[in-house]
Parts: sequence; structure tokens; C-alpha cells
Amino acid sequence: MAALSDETGTIKFVHTYGAGLHSGDARPDVHDPRWQQRQVADFVDFAVLAEELGYDGITVTEHHAPLMTCPSPHLLLAAAAMRTSRIRLGTAVTVLPLYNPVRVAEEAGTLDLLSGGRFELGLGRGIPSEAQIASGRNLSDEDLRRAWLEGLEVVRLALTMRDFTFDGEFFPVERPTTIATRPLQDRLPVWLGASSQATMRLAAERGWNVMRNFGSNAEHRDAFEDYVKAAAGHGYARSGANLMIERFVAIGETAGQAERNLDNMAQAFGTFLKLYIAGGGRVIPETDAEFHVEGITDRKSRPVIAVSGTPGQVIDSLQQVIDETGARRLLVETFTRDEAALFAREVIPVLKHRNTTSA
Repeated sequence: MAALSDETGTIKFVHTYGAGLHSGDARPDVHDPRWQQRQVADFVDFAVLAEELGYDGITVTEHHAPLMTCPSPHLLLAAAAMRTSRIRLGTAVTVLPLYNPVRVAEEAGTLDLLSGGRFELGLGRGIPSEAQIASGRNLSDEDLRRAWLEGLEVVRLALTMRDFTFDGEFFPVERPTTIATRPLQDRLPVWLGASSQATMRLAAERGWNVMRNFGSNAEHRDAFEDYVKAAAGHGYARSGANLMIERFVAIGETAGQAERNLDNMAQAFGTFLKLYIAGGGRVIPETDAEFHVEGITDRKSRPVIAVSGTPGQVIDSLQQVIDETGARRLLVETFTRDEAALFAREVIPVLKHRNTTSA
């Protein structure tokens, strides 16, 4: 299957998955290894289903908090690679500051080999408090920023060059180094999680793709236009095929069913937020829309990037996203398999037909 940013004349749909968030358990025992095992197995099974349903890709998130059983997204994708053959596999995102970037490049190469050239690497800074808890270190915001920039450059060098060196503060590469597992794809697709225009420009300078969730449609459009101009200045032609916008989707055959599915999503998300901030150890991020909610109650918290309704209503909502942002790639997350199937059956064909061009 072609890379997600290829085939610019069509809209593509990637289903993202938060392992653990989709359990449907009202009171999950998040510390029970058997419960955790089921969440891992459910993700792999869902990857198989997503391929059968015709999604263009599937990604998995990385979190290091209770309920989310995906601290090692590369391991989950390795398992999915063995059970699928066509669907593109990616991270949304790999939290780069937690790792040695040479190791990230090696694992990306390994995943590309395992999947037969279907892997796409999503990179992000992650949530500072979560990253520090997971790494066991107290890094300042400035330390995290410098490590992030170094990591991006080392990943770029490792994926594109042999016998490279790098004079870095956090990740020096003093001896000529070539990663052990080079990707099958001549240029491994990289997607940068970019909530700011500064990060958009980092992607533009490297010819990388961008994924966004935070902000209004107008803000996404402004950032996208700046990204296209910046990329052109570095010799890269970018289009809406290089921009992916995330939306949670609660969909039902009827308005009542859609509302119940929205309530279930809100309850799952509320449970996540409650566990995430338990004990005051984690602060809700300001620049990640997955954590921005409306109508917070004890357990129900609707993500601001959620769209809901019947297939027709969801089609209209997502068409507005396409029209107003310029994005031609949508990262969607439904919370049940029935919803994923309904979305694939009723929404994807309509939006692909409406938005097919000769480009």
C-alpha cells in the first residue's frame, strides 16, 4: 500500500487507537496484568479489523499513565505487523525525548522490515510531566526542548545517512554510526506532532509530514499555509496530503445511538483523566487537544475534538474539517468496533468520492 502522503488526489483515513481506553470496562483494574494483557491483544485484533474494513492506516498512541496500556507503541506495532499485510502502521506518536534517537531510528527500520515497508514514524515531544515520570528524571522545560531538537536531528541523520556523527549535548554520536536495520522504504515517512507553527517549520525544513489536533480549523489552515511556504523554501513541495487532523468520532445509526456512544466515549475519557491526574502528579497539558474537554462532570468529559451524530452528520462535520483546514488526511478514533465498522461503511466511501480529484 502506498505511503499515507502519496496519492494526493484522494482523502485517506487513519484510525488511531489508545490501548486501554477502548476496554469498555466501567471500573477497570488498570494494575491487573491480565486486564493489561487483554488490552494489548485487543489492539492487535483491532489492527486486523481495521485492515479488513478498508482503513488506510492505523496508529497507536504512547502514554505512561494508568489505563493506557501502550508505553511501548513499537512493540504493539510489531505484533500488528505480523497479523496484517496491507494497512499502513504508525505511531501517533513516539515520545522522542524518552529515548535515544539512534534507537528510535533502529526500531523504525526494524518495523519497516517486519511490515514489508508499511511503517510510518510519528514523533512528538510528549507531555512534559508524563515524560519525566516515565523517565524518572526531573528535566526542565528548556532541557526537554533542547533534547527534543537534538533528537529530531539525530533521527533524521540515522534514517538517511551512513557513518554519521553528531556533536550533541544530550545525544552525541562520536563514532561514525550506521543503524543496523535500515528501512525498506527509500525515504521512511515521518509525521511530526505539531501544535505550534515553530514545530510545523521544523517538519517543513526536513520535508516531513505533520499531524495536528489542537486548535480551530482556522488555526490549522494558517499553520498549514505557513508550513507549505516554509517547505517550499527548503525545496519540498507540500500539500494537504502531508497534513493529518485528528478527530474523535461517536457515530450511530440513529441520533439516540450516537448520543449513547458519545456518552460512552466521555465516560472512558473521564476515567482516563481521573486516573491521569490522580494524586496531582500530572497536569493537564495546554497544547494537546486530546486533553481538552467540554462539560466536565465526575466521570464524563467530552473531548473538544470529538464529532458525533449519524453517518450523515459525521460526514458533514468532517467535510467541514477538510474544507476549512486544507487537510487531506484524517486521523480518527472511534471507541467501539461497531462504530469503526459503521464509519468505514457509511462515511469513508462518501468522503473519498466527494473529495477525489485528478491531482
